[in-house]
Amino acid sequence: MGVRRVGFRALTSAVAAGLVAGLGTAGAAKAEPGPPAGSTEAKAAGFTAMRVMPLGDSITVGTGGATRTSYRIGLAYRLLKAGLQIDYVGSQDPANGTDSQHEGHGGWTIEELSAKLDGWLAESRPDVVLVHAGTNDITQGKSPGATARRLSAMIDQIRAARPEAHIFVAQIVTSRVPRERAADGRFNELIPAMVAEKDDPLIKVVDQSTVAGIDLHDLRHPNDFGYSKMAYNWYRSMAPVFQISGDTGPNPYRARSTFRCLRQKFFVKGKKRHRTECRTWKLRTAIVKKNGVNRRIAAWQTLRKVKRSYRVRVHGKVQRRTRLVKKWTGTGNLLNV
Repeated sequence: MGVRRVGFRALTSAVAAGLVAGLGTAGAAKAEPGPPAGSTEAKAAGFTAMRVMPLGDSITVGTGGATRTSYRIGLAYRLLKAGLQIDYVGSQDPANGTDSQHEGHGGWTIEELSAKLDGWLAESRPDVVLVHAGTNDITQGKSPGATARRLSAMIDQIRAARPEAHIFVAQIVTSRVPRERAADGRFNELIPAMVAEKDDPLIKVVDQSTVAGIDLHDLRHPNDFGYSKMAYNWYRSMAPVFQISGDTGPNPYRARSTFRCLRQKFFVKGKKRHRTECRTWKLRTAIVKKNGVNRRIAAWQTLRKVKRSYRVRVHGKVQRRTRLVKKWTGTGNLLNV
């Protein structure tokens, strides 16, 4: 079966230029964009805009990313390269000139989102809803089971308001905080069975739990590379539903060299400060000792300048000095943010 062409609103120049966050600058999109929704050309061609609502919390907003567009621009670009254009909808309109409206609300729980959801759905009339919710419930100490039940009710709420909408439900990004990471895992394990019980072919589960660790800018929010992974995961789930395919750009999970920004904590005169360090990271073979045995593993490392001491004899006396040398180092303590 050939590619199914659906009409969407034209995307911004940033997307057309192929600016995929975290992966560098890709080539221009090959797909021919359709006419803008509502134009004379669109009506003549029979184009109907598919309206996509990103729904969730600060991860949907894009906190932790340099552009604060989350996965939205990266996903739109992949869909464009596959032959589809989308119209993001929602009450939140980013002030960066992109067509990437959304319903991302920082700090909100599923219950808080659900309280406003009917109004948003009535106003935006989405054909597709991308749900990434539950992070704040887990952060606030709510149980995975209770969080899954609230998510289930939210999905039913979307279905009641939009009977024919496609709903893509994420297993959430994994926190670095040990307690939250364990609870995230239990919550994510409950989602496939919960969705399966609904027996609704228009609801799909999307695994975003593999966005974790060094993919995060801080303890909970992805950096731009993490968001590029989210865009890839959404696309991989949407592509078979809308019968699209083709070369949409590199697979971030196969990357061996990436540019990542990580937040770090440090102290100045006893006062805590924060900074964001952006560096190129390479996936290299490292040797680690486990149970007294050296093992080779694949690990992300970056080249840093570090102080190294050495001894030198001066006038017959041994002196210790230091110099800066380049050394491959790992991530260190990812909780130090």
